[in-house]
This record gives sequence, structure tokens and C-alpha cells, in this order.
Amino acid sequence: ADCWGLAGRVFVDFGEAFTCRDKDGEECKSAIVAGVTQENPGTVHTHNDRRHGFQDGDWVVFREVQGMTQLNGSQPRQIKVTGPYSFTIEDTTGYSAYAREGIVSQVKVPETLKFASYSACRTRPAPEGCELVVPDLAKFGRPEQLHIACQALMQYREKAGQLPKPNDAAAAAECVSLAREFNRARKAEGDKAMSVEELDEDVVRKVALFAPCMIAPMSAFFGGVVAQEVVKFTGKYTPLRQLLYLDMFELLQKPEPSPADRQPMGGRYDDQIAIFGRAFQQRLGELQLFLVGAGALGCEYLKAFAMLGACCGRGGKVTVTDMDRIEVSNLNRQFLFRQHDVGKSKSAAAARAVQKMNPSLKVQALEIRVGQETEDGPFDDNFWSGLDSVVNALDNVQARMYVDSRCVWFCKPLLESGTLGTKANSQVVLPHMTQSYSDSQDPPEESIPLCTLKHFPNAIEHTIEWSRDMFEQLFVDGPREINAFLQGPAALLEKVRAEGSGTSQLARLGAIKRALDLRASRSFDGCARFAVMEFREKFHDSISQLLHTFPLDHRTSDGEIFWSGPKRAPSPIALDLAEELHLDFVVAAANLYAAALGVPQCRDRSKVRAAAATVGAGPGFKPKAMTIKVDDKDTAQEGCADDDEAVEALSSELLALGKRLVEGGSSSSTGRAAQLSPAEFEKDDDSNFHIAFITAAANLRARNYKIQEADFHKVKLIAGKIIPAIATTTAMVTGLISAELLKLVTLKSRTAEDFKNAFVNLALPLWVMSEPLPPLQTKSKDYDPIIMGPVRAKPEGFTPWDKIELSLGDVTLKALVDHIAKEYEVEVSIVSQGSVCLYNSYSPGHKQRLGRKVTEVWEEISKQQLAPSRTYLML
Repeated sequence: ADCWGLAGRVFVDFGEAFTCRDKDGEECKSAIVAGVTQENPGTVHTHNDRRHGFQDGDWVVFREVQGMTQLNGSQPRQIKVTGPYSFTIEDTTGYSAYAREGIVSQVKVPETLKFASYSACRTRPAPEGCELVVPDLAKFGRPEQLHIACQALMQYREKAGQLPKPNDAAAAAECVSLAREFNRARKAEGDKAMSVEELDEDVVRKVALFAPCMIAPMSAFFGGVVAQEVVKFTGKYTPLRQLLYLDMFELLQKPEPSPADRQPMGGRYDDQIAIFGRAFQQRLGELQLFLVGAGALGCEYLKAFAMLGACCGRGGKVTVTDMDRIEVSNLNRQFLFRQHDVGKSKSAAAARAVQKMNPSLKVQALEIRVGQETEDGPFDDNFWSGLDSVVNALDNVQARMYVDSRCVWFCKPLLESGTLGTKANSQVVLPHMTQSYSDSQDPPEESIPLCTLKHFPNAIEHTIEWSRDMFEQLFVDGPREINAFLQGPAALLEKVRAEGSGTSQLARLGAIKRALDLRASRSFDGCARFAVMEFREKFHDSISQLLHTFPLDHRTSDGEIFWSGPKRAPSPIALDLAEELHLDFVVAAANLYAAALGVPQCRDRSKVRAAAATVGAGPGFKPKAMTIKVDDKDTAQEGCADDDEAVEALSSELLALGKRLVEGGSSSSTGRAAQLSPAEFEKDDDSNFHIAFITAAANLRARNYKIQEADFHKVKLIAGKIIPAIATTTAMVTGLISAELLKLVTLKSRTAEDFKNAFVNLALPLWVMSEPLPPLQTKSKDYDPIIMGPVRAKPEGFTPWDKIELSLGDVTLKALVDHIAKEYEVEVSIVSQGSVCLYNSYSPGHKQRLGRKVTEVWEEISKQQLAPSRTYLML
């Protein structure tokens, strides 16, 4: 790899026969088969509950297909996608007719790739049949120009023994001459070599003028790319084929700095000064920035500020806020943190680390949430008004949208970005020039239907989510309810009776009764007994009840087999302590019960097995006449006919027990000291049995439904909602964002075309950089479907950045409405502030509000007080 000022390149050569085992690193997808035709080629139809997600050229295998059994257990076959719920395979005319069922799963098939040597790529830089990667959509043809410029630069270095000095016009002219000669020679070779019709001498000149300079955005970008390519030598992800060229010439100012302004100062910023000038560097140091988040991206951004000299001058400052504390799992990618920082504030630790890198950096570290509740505190109007720009390093959409709304209101530039494994995106938000972050959003994540979770899982993700809920019910909500019961039995029982159906009430009351029995035992043997009882209830009895309600041969009202498609027929599991997975559950559950009780845990599996083996067989499963919802559209009431009677009886029993406990509450055995300790879910401590319990429960339920099981790591990833973040992607996107930050220094003289949004996937690899989209405009319509008539925009084409400021003082609603009607010739129908409706002309009761002050009405309806520092309302 090479970085030459504002241009650079990466070259990859993995030999003549490199095996790529996994081209994209994505989880293999699966779909439920709904039908297969007997034709050439055969068409496979998948169930319409969700899209199959396959792509042309994917390889798949089949299992559990009934009828057309030739598909089961065969070698992977390549598919051609014909729709979101269909694809074609080989000739199936000679196969048996498809009957029902079946799962089709994607598999990764190794692919052999051939690479050319560096010397061969000098004349033909792209593999045969391919073109050079074009990362920037506004620069088609630029990679070829950069290739020639780089070859000329290499020739100059061979002749002169060094790269051209910064801003050496004579050396740049010689490089242009060498580039012309190189291009002529390649043209003479014909199709065997790459050449360009017309050499862009300005590109060659810019490469040569700044060749010896190294700036942080370029090194971060190419460092991340190269590090990811090194990882690919393991066979995971698709390697770069074979050259990547990128330039950031749009960073240059117009007009460019004078030669005197580009003279070095003998400091750490001389490379930047050679490109941008002293005055630019001074303005960069005076920036007032707000960095929201100090995690993986936040750490890298702070480091980038320190390397660039941003916020390092007189009057400059970066304010960073993050409410999180450092966890062990952060250390593999959040490089400002060390082992001794675990448990400390992310923002404070990051600030200390970057100030060691550059003591001139002015940084204020906060642990305050950015939201509506802090608008009158640290992040008030004066704070936002004093900023030059905001940089987001957040991990959730809600917080991003709030910060975006603040930037739109105060007309501040926002640099937005995010990563997900090898994927990344960056977005530049500029006042009145581009769309804001909230103007376009990703589709919401698919949620798992409740009935699927409770009764009809068909994927391991369903069983993991079910097990995560089970953990919360048993070890978080359960102990809390017991503690509330001990404080006031009657009040809790009344609360339970007022919530949910009779079935859910019975389940909650039963859980309280069992927990009170467990509390009374106060021994690890008792914990083991309750773990066994929970196993029997969840993996045997409830499954047996489901099969009693819907037998294997059950048919729907339409005559269709009930257990088909996404509904997988389950089978009960009897506890066998010789089975390691069964024991895993008992060990984890017993120790979690022990932690809640405050009794000593037992990690000796043989002792836990012995304790569990003493538990009797119990009364056994007794089927009930029970109604179970078949999907989320089912309006039937779940439960048994006698649930209400059972709730009444159990409530009376618990009320009597509660009175006895309260009466004896002064003793140590029943007093406050005997309360239970709710668990606090912690995914990063593998010794606390949290993930161990969820893993065992998820895989047991997977066995119930014949679903492929998951390992500990996958369960931890899903149950812990861990967002994959790797250092390579983080470094690469940091390079892109820090480049955009440099452009903001001279924002007043720039246009939107100078800035770049980016979508990247280093696994493929793929780079798509483009200009930001212009703001969304509101325009007049001849017909609006909502009001069923014409709509007039005033002013025509206004955007979310536009607002009308009225300096009327603390006026009445009538004065406000009359002023708008007079000045803007519009009839006011509704006046609202956020979600608070202050006035609706269609509501007769609102007429009386017209004579009251706007602030008075707002305070009454919102039940808030206007802060003394707030001099306006956003209507």
C-alpha cells in the first residue's frame, strides 16, 4: 500500500490459486420450502412468511423434503433467483413429485481465485474481464489515471532516489512527462496493456505535488483496507482484485493557498500545512466540535482530531459525552482503553488517552445523555449555538435522530457514520445544502411474532429470543415480584389480578408460589430441585400440552395439515442427567437460583447431577382442554376454561401465606435480609451462568423442534445484542469522516458536490461514494390524498432546514393565529409543539384557548415549566 498526500493505492496478490472459503462472511440463510415443480429447470417456491434472501449464484442444500426426496442430502447445487419467494435449480422432471415440508439452506462453497504478479499489474492492473474498482461514482475513469500517475511517480523515485519534495512544480512537471511516456508505451502494446485515451495531467500533477505528505484521513482509510485484506488470507471474505486507487483531491481549497502559506513550521502538522496552508491549520485548531459517543468510532475520531490538530488551537475544544462504562469486550477494538480502564467512564478514559497523544488537544469529557431532558442543562441553546460541527459516534437510531434534529434546528453540520462488522456508512449533513439524517431511514428490523416465540419456532433465533425472555422472567422479574410480595402481598396480588388473561395470571401466581417455596428451602439442593422442575415444565410438559391440543395429524379448518410450513412439529424431551446439554441447563439454572437466594453456588457438575438425581418423578404430565393461539391474528383467548377458578384459589392461598410472612417479618428468616436478588444481565462475564443458561435453554428448545443448534458464541452475540465491530472497518470509516471534517473548515466556500457520502463493505470488497442528496422540498400539489384537495406550499419548495422566526413576545394564541393569517395569508387549523396540540380549530373546546398566552397553554397541557433560559417555543 502507498499513500501520496491526497492519493493512494492498495495492491493484493494471493498467488495463482488462492481458495476463498467464504466470500462475504454473512450468516447462511435458510427458508421453508412450500413447493417444487417437476420441470427443466425446476422451480422451488418458499413460504411467503418471509423472503428467502438468496442471490443468483448461491449454493444451497435441502433437507426434510417429503416426496421429492432426491433433493435431500445431495451435494450443494447452484441456484438462479426468479423472485423473492422462488428460485430455480436443475432439471427435476425425473424426480418424484413434491409432497410437503422441507428446508433449503445456503452453504458456502470454496472458490479458487487467480492473482497476477505486481509486475504484470503494472501494464494490466485489472484481472482479465474486469475493470479497476471505482470507489467514487463521480470519478469514473479516475482509477486508470491514478494508475498511470503512480507509475510515473515510481519512475521518478527510481531516477531521483526519492519522491518529489512538497509543492515542487519542476518535479511535478517531470512526473507529467513520465506519465505521458508510460501511457504512449502502453498504447503501443495494444490490448495487452491498459492505457487512457487522454491523460489527465492535473491528476498526475496533484499526485506529485503532495507525494511525500502523509495525512491522517488517508492513512486511516488505507490502513483499515489493508488490514482487512491481510485477514482475507485466511480464506474468509473476497480479496481485492487486485488494485484499489483512491484520491481526495476535493479536499484542496479554491483558491489554493499561496506558496508562503504552505511553508513548513517545523512541527507535527507540516505535512498538512504543505497541502492546506498555515491559515487552514489555524482554523482547524480553533474548531468547536461536539462528539456524541466514545465507543469504537468515538475513540478513533478523538484520535483523528488529535492527529489532525483539530481543536488544538486557541479557542478550540471538543466536547465528548458518553454514559457508558468500559467493558472487557470493548478492549479488542476500542484502542484508547486498557485493562486498567475497565469499569471507568468511556469519555473520561478516552480523553486522557488522546491528550497523551497530543497534549494540545482541548477536550471536555462528560457522562451526560444527549436528549430532551438536558436541553435546559449542559446542552442548552448556548451550547449548540457555539458549535462549528457535530460528529456522531452512536449505536442507536433514536439518539441519532435526536442529535440530527438539534443540528437541523441550530443549522449545524453533522458528520454521521456507523459500522456493522465489515460494513460501514458515512453521511454528511450540511445546513440548507443536503438532506438531514432523518430524511431517509433504513426499514425497521423484522420482529418475531409472539405466537412464533411461544409455540411455533422454526429458527434458532426464535429459540434464543425465547430463552432470553425466560431468563428475564425467572431471574429478573421473578425475584422482583417476590420482593414486592414480601413488602405487600395484598397489593401485589391485586396488581396481578388486574393484568392480562387468566392464563397469564395463573402463570405469574404459580411462579410466585414456586419462588416462595424455593426461598423457604434456602439450600443449593432446593435450587437444583427447582431447576429440574423448570426443565420438565418447559421442555416436556408444555410441549406435550401443545401436542395434545394440536396432535401430529391435526388439520386446519381448510383441511391442510396443521404441522407444516413454518409450524414444525415438536417432541417432548425427558430429563436425562447423562446428557451434557440437559445437565448444562440444570447447572446454570440451579446456580442462578442460588445467586438470587444468596446461598453458596456449586460449580461441581457431578455434585449438581447428584442433587438433581434425588428429585422425584413428580405427578407427571396431565393434559388439559386448552385453547392456544395459532398466530398473532388469532383472536381466541388462550388458556383453560377453569383458569379463573384456579387463579382465585391460588390467590387465596398466597394471600394467607403472605399474611404469615408479614406477621413474622421481624425475624431474620422472613425479614428484609431474606429478600431475593434480581439478576442484572451481563453478557461479558462467562462465569455468571447468564449466557450459559440461555445457550442451554435455546438448544433444548431447538431439539424440541428439530432446529439446528447454536454454539455459545452465537447465542452470546444474539442474546447480548452485540453489534459486530472490528478495528479494520472502524479505521477505514474514520478516514472518510475525518476527510469530511477537513472540508468543513472551509465550508463557506464549498458546494455540496465537494462532500462525499459512502457505503462500504470490506468483505466483498465494495466502496460506493457519492455526493450527498439535496434537501427534501415541500411543493404545491393539485391534489393531496390526505386532505383530498389541492395543497399550496408557502414558500414554494421549502425544506426541513427552513423555519419562520416570529418575534412577537409572549402573545396569546389569537394574536399568533391572526399574525400568521395576515403576514403569510394562510388559515391556521392546528398549532402544536411536538406531540402537544395547543389549538385545533375543529375542536369547539379549543376556542376558549385563543385568549390565553401560548406559553400558558403549553405549560398546562405538557405539564412542564418553560425554563428561564428558554426564550422561544418550536411550533
